[in-house]
Amino acid sequence: MDGATAAEAVAGAPAGGEDVRHIFANMVSLGLSVRVAEHVPHGLKRLLGRPAYALTAARLLPRHEAFRARIRIGGETHEVATHQLNVANGAHHSGQRIARDASPDDRLLAVYKLGDERRLRLASATARHVLTGPWRTLSENAFLTTGAVEIETDPPLPVDVDGEVRGMTPVSIRLLGNALRVIVPQSFVDT
Repeated sequence: MDGATAAEAVAGAPAGGEDVRHIFANMVSLGLSVRVAEHVPHGLKRLLGRPAYALTAARLLPRHEAFRARIRIGGETHEVATHQLNVANGAHHSGQRIARDASPDDRLLAVYKLGDERRLRLASATARHVLTGPWRTLSENAFLTTGAVEIETDPPLPVDVDGEVRGMTPVSIRLLGNALRVIVPQSFVDT
């Protein structure tokens, strides 16, 4: 089997240190989800599993401040105000399908926000994303697709790379083709 596509995130280091490079397989996130990951109680995770994250998000959302993001793809700049911005290299986010045509080997990063600067819109966009992901396509306006993206935020934010805070914005993200080697049985059929 050919190597799977990974991606690289280069995020600014906290306190003005050197930029930090990280190879990732699935997701870079900015916003509320980073705060949730930092604050979800371990005992609650052990007791409830994934619902612990939703409960923690509901507790943090009323005090969470929206941010502005400048997303640069090629020569175009997109500006958004939101509580949550994701860059996916694959088909799933938190176990949920992003879009029916998203794939770990499609050689595309899918950049998408959930909601806007209004807190209630984040909640409704998250529910819509969970419920409609299997039927959506990457060609919809909700997604920007690319091989490389640069993101700046106001204010600067922590960058979550595959579940670990790895630096601060600004962040540059690009695909790395055949960066991962996958071992499968000889009987595996690559579709």
